[in-house]
Amino acid sequence: MNAEVLLQNNVQAFLIHEADLLDRGLFGEWVDLFDEDGIYWVPSSPSQEDMRGHVSIILEDKELLKLRATRLAHPNAHAFAPRPSTVHLVANISTTLEGEDVIATSNLIMTVFRNDKENQLSGRVTHKLRRVLNGFRIQLKRVDLIQAGGAFSAITVPP
Repeated sequence: MNAEVLLQNNVQAFLIHEADLLDRGLFGEWVDLFDEDGIYWVPSSPSQEDMRGHVSIILEDKELLKLRATRLAHPNAHAFAPRPSTVHLVANISTTLEGEDVIATSNLIMTVFRNDKENQLSGRVTHKLRRVLNGFRIQLKRVDLIQAGGAFSAITVPP
């Protein structure tokens, strides 16, 4: 198997694993996928290039992600009760190399079912991944929602 195909397969397995952790509500394990200086970013517009100079839907470093995971796991997390069911569908994965880093792009459809209502978030995801001994660590996860700039319900589960 050539190196490009092997990289594509490994990245695909990593992204599917990430989606599975989110769907099973294993948010602490999901946060562990991030590098120590990793960033999770959902910009308010697909054309937004500056994460610090504009309002974002979500902009969290690993410490804030840990806090989010702890809050979601707490039995008195009222904003999270009843716990939603989710399915993250990751597709159209492509990979490129940027120096030692791997840039993975994919399409995402996330369906959330909670309080007898189904909502869907969709978009384009870009992961900047750092290779580590047993896989990858997320340096940046950017989710460009097609709904960005529009009205949608609060996001309790990471897309």
